[in-house]
Amino acid sequence: MQVIRQMLLMVPVAVFVLVGPVITPVCGQPAASAEVARVGDIIVTLDDVDQAWSQNDARSQMRLLQQLYETRRRVLDVVIGNHLVDREAMARGLSRDELLAIELPSRTLPITDEEIALVYERNREAFGDRTLDDSRSEIQDAIERQRPIQALRQFMADLRQEADDVILTLEPPRQQVEVFSDDPSRGPTDAPIVLIEFSDFQCPYCQRATGILSDLMIGRYADQIRFIYKDFPLSNHLQAFKAAEAGNCAHEQGMFWPLHDKMFVSQDALDVSSLNSYASELGLDEEAFSICLEEGRYTQRVQQDLQAGRGNGVSSTPTVFINGRPIVGAVPLETLEEIVREELAASGR
Repeated sequence: MQVIRQMLLMVPVAVFVLVGPVITPVCGQPAASAEVARVGDIIVTLDDVDQAWSQNDARSQMRLLQQLYETRRRVLDVVIGNHLVDREAMARGLSRDELLAIELPSRTLPITDEEIALVYERNREAFGDRTLDDSRSEIQDAIERQRPIQALRQFMADLRQEADDVILTLEPPRQQVEVFSDDPSRGPTDAPIVLIEFSDFQCPYCQRATGILSDLMIGRYADQIRFIYKDFPLSNHLQAFKAAEAGNCAHEQGMFWPLHDKMFVSQDALDVSSLNSYASELGLDEEAFSICLEEGRYTQRVQQDLQAGRGNGVSSTPTVFINGRPIVGAVPLETLEEIVREELAASGR
């Protein structure tokens, strides 16, 4: 069934892991000058293709480069995990199979009724008219086939955490996002990590990301991150653009972050009257703020952020760049911390 195939998407990679690395002869990448097509007497080279692709829109470039990196990274993690397993087996005088027979059982989790029900609910359409009871045994069989794979992943993760000689040098795609000295920011100006967020005050996912980023900024990496805010009000959020202008008007008075926080917790009321009320509540100069907002003093500045975002492939919010590495959406705190750790390690911190 399709649902079972969805549940087992990682099996092909995991099977590769279970049997150990297998090297298969493959063709190498053609040289840039290599012929890849002909149109009559016209020869098309790989370089021609790359040049045409480089003229593609920034969003497509960022997405494709990120997908390529993530695919390579997943395979790299498998390769590293295999080396660590083989090294551990050798250190303990065991074969790979003997080591796995010892280590995997304790990492194999029991299957619970709650887990079966969750799989069923997440894939209900694929099951059609079949009830949970009708599908239970099939779901359980599929989960059981995944358990050794999950246990092996956990064993590899444990070995990776214990190892102090694993160094990642695969370079992720990066965007050169232009920042200005007067951009709203917090954190040390000389921090090794520069986190740039393109956000929308009316975006619910941005509201969620704000809490996650706040946790990151007050956590153990607080003194190693400079956080820069960029406006990216989406056209379908009718009050977002004026809210972005309001943030700049508050920044003029050194009160960007208090109003930033207030607007995110008040997303259902970002009309001009409400924005003026928030400014008063936060102790801003009401008249100066109102004049700034009314005359559209920062309309061009918000447009400038929008243009900068689009030029770097931003099309949705929130989009975050950590030292130029793009992260789209309100990702978990653990994901951000992992990227920060990688960047600190790469910089020798």
